[in-house]
Amino acid sequence: MGRKLLGAQGLPQGVAAGRSGVLSFGAFPRDRRRHLALVVNRALVYAVLTAVVGAVYFGIIAVAAGLGSWAGLVAALAAGALFHPVRQRLQEVADRLFKVERDPYRVADRLNQSVQRASGPVEALESAATAIRQALQADGVAVEVLLSDGSLRRVGDGEPGEQATPLIWHGRPVGRLLLAGEPPDPGLLDMLVRHLAEVAHAVRLTADLQRSRERILATREEERRRLRRDLHDGLGPTLASLAMTVDEARLRLSKDPAAVDPLLHRVRSQMATAIGDVRDLVYGLRPPALDELGLEGALRSLAEGPGPRVVVVVTGRLKDLPPEVGVAAYRIAQEAVTNVRRHAHATTALIRLERREELWLTVSDDGIGLQEERRNGVGLASMRERAAEAGGDCVVTGRPGGGTEVVVRLPLKAEEGAR
Repeated sequence: MGRKLLGAQGLPQGVAAGRSGVLSFGAFPRDRRRHLALVVNRALVYAVLTAVVGAVYFGIIAVAAGLGSWAGLVAALAAGALFHPVRQRLQEVADRLFKVERDPYRVADRLNQSVQRASGPVEALESAATAIRQALQADGVAVEVLLSDGSLRRVGDGEPGEQATPLIWHGRPVGRLLLAGEPPDPGLLDMLVRHLAEVAHAVRLTADLQRSRERILATREEERRRLRRDLHDGLGPTLASLAMTVDEARLRLSKDPAAVDPLLHRVRSQMATAIGDVRDLVYGLRPPALDELGLEGALRSLAEGPGPRVVVVVTGRLKDLPPEVGVAAYRIAQEAVTNVRRHAHATTALIRLERREELWLTVSDDGIGLQEERRNGVGLASMRERAAEAGGDCVVTGRPGGGTEVVVRLPLKAEEGAR
């Protein structure tokens, strides 16, 4: 029977020594593999430990036979003193043989080193997944990072299972870790998940930064195209016509002075048109009301337009707001009030601006509510994009009593950093 249970190398059937000297249990099912590895690990440690301690005990008795009854006491004390350090050393050797890491600090250090050697956050996440698979002896590991736009970025090593562990960074979920099989040490898994959550957050920030750069580039190019179109199609022809009219007036001045006066009137009209075009270009870059009146004054000036009655309520100081936050708040409020006047059929609207740790803007009305065909309109998309560019968010919903409500959150990180 004993020979049937042993392989060619004197190991149990299903147990083989790999090329690196590491024992594997590939012939056994996944669930039994770890349990068998643990049994063999402990059996080897305590078998060798028994042999070493026994040899020390009986060796001391043989050497110190002349001490009489004291020989047994000396041997017992020596064996007891050697038991713990020998067991620790044998356990380390057995753990290396089976690729088991029991020191969480060493595992964390290995994980951090693999992350630091990576060339970027995504590569660091891949290295972390490989390190975690090796540390947990899992058959497969996958990491899913939840990006801000709702999409998932997934990296893995091996074939992951269905056991999911959430990745939490400062109380907010940033993804999850998928493992194949039960982890051998829940405490070690918890420690690794905390480190992995930081890497996942870095991946999320990198993706957000990339999207922000793309939006900035797209916005800048769109602004350049708009300026080029306005200058080429509007201001350019006006100035060219103005120059031609001046030349015509100069030529007629000596021959027909009476015809010059109508030409000068036309020049004056064309100059007024050119001045208006220039003013529109400047106003498109930054609303002058913000520089002249401040955010609160600009909103109150906006409320004085025709249409339904608009009430402005401001809480907190607004004088030291970051410039990009003030522009975003004004543009979003302007778009929201324009929608109210054009589409809401409202009698009253409310602009509420409140400064807490963040700037909150609310524009609500008592109109007919948000119509289905306008839920994905250009105006609503523009408000969301302006809020996202400032690092915040914009939510447009219907009010329970009728009407529409726009709620905007704009962070004040730039202002806090300046302090």
